[in-house]
Amino acid sequence: MILGLALYNSVNIEPLDQIKKSKNDLIFNAVSYASDFMSNKIETLPAINASDFLVNISDDLDNYAEQKGRKLGISDEYHFIIEGNATITAIEEEYVTVMLEGDKELRIATDFVFGNAIRDGSGMANIDDYQNTMDFNSISVELNNIVRETVVPPFKKKAKIGDALYVKGAVTIDSTDPPLNGPKVIPLIIKFND
Repeated sequence: MILGLALYNSVNIEPLDQIKKSKNDLIFNAVSYASDFMSNKIETLPAINASDFLVNISDDLDNYAEQKGRKLGISDEYHFIIEGNATITAIEEEYVTVMLEGDKELRIATDFVFGNAIRDGSGMANIDDYQNTMDFNSISVELNNIVRETVVPPFKKKAKIGDALYVKGAVTIDSTDPPLNGPKVIPLIIKFND
C-alpha cells in the first residue's frame, strides 16, 4: 500500500500537446531572430563613419582593427559596421562601387552576400549563448538571406551612376590580406538622397 502510494505520487502526467509545446519553445528560430534584428535594430546600430574607417585601416590596420573591430576567436578577420554618404560611380554584376567623401571607394555587394560580417560586426550574438554552433551559424545565413531578398533587389533596380545615397553596412577585413580596392560592404540600409 505504501509502495503503491509512493509510486502514484512520483508519476507526473502532462498532456502530450503541452510537452510538445515546451520542446518547441526550446528550439532556436534563426529566421525570426534575424527578422527581428533587421526590422527593429539596424536603424540604431552604432556605426563607424565610412571615410574615417577607410583612412584608419590604411594607416594602421592592426591597431585599428584591435580597437574598433570585432572578431570571433583567434580569426584574422575583423568585422565592422560602417555608414556614410556616397555617390554611385560604377554598377557591375557583383557590386556597385560608390565614392565617399575624401575620394574613398567602397563596393556594395549585390550578388555574393555571405559570411558572418553582419552577425559579428554588430555584436548581436555571442557564440557562448547557443547550445550548438549550427544555431549560431544559422543566424548569419538568415541575415544574409534577408539582405539578398529585401535590401539588394530594390537597390539594384533603382541604382544609377551619379545617384547620391546613404549606406550602412557590414564589412569584413582580413588583417593578413587587406583589400587593395575598396572593401566590400554587405548593405543593411540604403537610402537614396533625392
